[in-house]
Amino acid sequence: MGRLEGKAAIVTGAGSGIAKAATAIFIREGASVMVAEVDEAAGAATAAETGASFHRTDVTDDAAAAACAAAAMAAFGRIDILFNCAGGSVIEDTAIHEVDLGVWDRTIPLDLKGPMLMCRHVVPHMIAGGGGAIVNVSSVVALRGNHPAHVYSAAKGGLISFTRSLAGSYSDRGVRANVICPGLVLTERVRARYRQPNEERPREGSIGTFEKYPFGVGQPEDIANVALFLASDESRMVNGAVIPAEGGISHY
Repeated sequence: MGRLEGKAAIVTGAGSGIAKAATAIFIREGASVMVAEVDEAAGAATAAETGASFHRTDVTDDAAAAACAAAAMAAFGRIDILFNCAGGSVIEDTAIHEVDLGVWDRTIPLDLKGPMLMCRHVVPHMIAGGGGAIVNVSSVVALRGNHPAHVYSAAKGGLISFTRSLAGSYSDRGVRANVICPGLVLTERVRARYRQPNEERPREGSIGTFEKYPFGVGQPEDIANVALFLASDESRMVNGAVIPAEGGISHY
């Protein structure tokens, strides 16, 4: 029997990267999965490849988040797992005295408001069903800061505090909340943006060079496997935890 047998999950941002890998792993482990993705072509492709369901969802929109939760309930009759993975930064994110305010207006809704809205509409269903597991994706930049991406650092730091608040507020109703802090992971976005060994890239930062990771840069499946543990009953005593998954870079 799979580690998520009989459970139902929503995975946001599952058109690519970590969330796409998690969708495949969750289904392999017995879960029913709703892919929540704003990119309709990418989300539908993930669903077709993995056997998941798909609901086009802009996580920054309250009505869209509510509709996604309703669609999952209609499809599965329950929601046991919410993996909030939709997010990202933009190349224009820089020092706060220089950054265009449009970067703030894009990044904070995607990286902080989006997880909040999904939790807002999923948590009541989890409570009604006897509990559940929320897994949010922050970043190593929330543990050590980043230069020059000040706005992204602020958003991901806020997500850690939000997750801890969720854990304290809903534990007595069976809902756990934990947060993963990845470092560089070889997703499509990272491959396009950051410098790899012997390659030139226009952007580097405190986490922006692959050589800084002595254990190697992560693969999407590395983070998805951490999410699997936090979503499963194996982690029932883990609540409010901040899990670094960054090869130790936040400690040196």
